[in-house]
Amino acid sequence: MRQEYRLRLDWRPFLLRPDAAEEGWPLPEAIRARMSSPDNPLTARARALGLTLVERAHIPNSRRAHECTEFARAHGRLDAFHAQVLERYWSKGDDLHEWPVLEAAAVAAGLDAAAMRREVAAGQWREVTQAALDEATDMGVQAVPTFLVADRFVIQGAQSADVFRQAFARLGR
Repeated sequence: MRQEYRLRLDWRPFLLRPDAAEEGWPLPEAIRARMSSPDNPLTARARALGLTLVERAHIPNSRRAHECTEFARAHGRLDAFHAQVLERYWSKGDDLHEWPVLEAAAVAAGLDAAAMRREVAAGQWREVTQAALDEATDMGVQAVPTFLVADRFVIQGAQSADVFRQAFARLGR
């Protein structure tokens, strides 16, 4: 899609379960069964793109990862860090609340992992992260991912490329 359109992605935080315990929560069996189904559209899309999705039984609390992402944004490494976080979560099944996972993502993204941990642990990125979370709530975001297209269209959930092409075509009208 980036070859077809001039796109700018701006990754913003959202918590599916803002009340989640710090250690995360077990993924309900019904959702695990749906995710592991060969008919799951997300799994089928990933397979078509050559991506591996791991099955998981536990969902980590992502607040710390979001705060680390704000650190990465401030240091000009947002896309690189976010790519590492996505790979570690979806393809490796890593727990995004664990410091070793976040530090490894930081190093791979060209960030100072020790500085990131120090600043996040001290709460330096808590307020900016919370402001972005509040903004998502105010916008009515209810799913991950959610895409805001040209401040006109909201696309929620993992969708096919055709859904985005339709939105882009409507922008041209």
